[in-house]
Formats: sequence, C-alpha cells, structure tokens
Amino acid sequence: MSGEAEKNGYPDARQLGIIIRMLNAADQKSRDVAARVLRELDPSKVAVLLRDVGMSREALVFFGRHAGGRKDWVESLLSNPSFPEEEKALLSPGTGEGSPGEDPSVNDEEDLTLVQRIGKMRVGEKIKLAMKGDKEARKILVKDTNREVFMAVLNNPGIKESEIEMLAKNTGTNADILRFIGRKREWIANRNIMLSLVLNPKTPLGISIRFLPRLNKNDLEFITKSRALPMTLRTNARRLLLAKAKGR
Repeated sequence: MSGEAEKNGYPDARQLGIIIRMLNAADQKSRDVAARVLRELDPSKVAVLLRDVGMSREALVFFGRHAGGRKDWVESLLSNPSFPEEEKALLSPGTGEGSPGEDPSVNDEEDLTLVQRIGKMRVGEKIKLAMKGDKEARKILVKDTNREVFMAVLNNPGIKESEIEMLAKNTGTNADILRFIGRKREWIANRNIMLSLVLNPKTPLGISIRFLPRLNKNDLEFITKSRALPMTLRTNARRLLLAKAKGR
C-alpha cells in the first residue's frame, strides 16, 4: 500500500481507506506502515479527500473521531453524504464558529467534548479510560480503531448487559468483540444477547452455529429465510428444523 501511494505521489480516497484498515492488520509491520503514512499526511490535503464520496465509511469515521479542532476536516465530513448520520453528533458542536484562523484545540480542557479529549489521548490512556470510564466513554472507545482499546471496554466492570446486547445487534461491531461476547457464559445466558449474536451476519460462524440448538422453531425458520445471514448458518438451521420435525 505504501508503495502504491508513493508511486502516485499522494494517497487518494480509496488508498486512504486501505491505510485505515491496515491499522487493524494482524501483522505489526502493516500497522507500523499505516501509522507512518498517517503521520506524514498533510492535514489540508486530508480535508480535500474527506469530501470524496468514494472514501470508505471506516476511514470517514476514523478521521471524524480524530478531527479535534480542525474546522476544515469537520466541514468536509459534514458536506460528504457518505459520512454516517450517527457520527455527526460526535463532532464538536462549536466547530466552525469563532474568528478565522482560531484553533479550537487550544481551548481549556473543560471546553473540549469527550470525543476531542479522547482523540488527544495516547493508547495507554484510552485503555485505562475504557476499563474505568462511564457509559458515554465506553460508547466512544468501543468504536476505536485500536484493538487493545476497544477490547478493554469489555473488561469494564460497569458495562451493562443492555450495552452488550446493542453491540451484539450492531452489524458495525468488530468481529473480535462479537467473538468475545459469544464466549462469556454470563452474557450468552441472556437469550436476547445470544439471539442477537446469531442474527448478526458479522458474528463469526463458529460462534453463531454453536447457538442454533438453543433456538426455537420460529427463530430457526427466520434464519433459514434471511438472505442477510451466511448460507452456512441458514443450511445448519434448516438441518436442525428437519431433525426437530423427525423427532416429533
């Protein structure tokens, strides 16, 4: 990726999306390359790219959460129809106001939104907050691009089952989180959480298939008809239905 970007002189919107994905790559080398490229980006050029509707959702969300006091980034994101509606509320409400050239990032810490404060934190600080922070902090940090950060949220003693259920339902939840939820006995004892995992197409098959025998006939029938779910899951649900019918 780095070679392709260098060959063209500067990464375009599509390449920038690939760089963001590389931050979560399995190998450390890819993560280091992505971090280096991001450090070398010209913020003003990023602002231009953020207007591109072809930029991936993941990249738009990443830059939205790291916009801080950059009014040009915020303006570009808000003008991009591909920027998720639910993310707009996380942008600083005061951005875009004030005198020209004023940098909101120099305001007192108390005036910064929680998203901005988290954006200024180092990974270690984010992990600490993820494990001890309140619901608002957990909601932000569980979407962080760093695996250590978003996984730390799940070890927060204050996290509620209602939050876990929402994560299990959300198709945007990282697969590592879904896998972790599926392995926690106290959470999957909650039928709503367990069913949400099965009905989430992003849940690893090894987790969702394991719960099929615990579902009732109506749930299994729904799964067999849902084209949003993986074919393997639907096939296994169909086999269970047939087995239940023969066992009458």
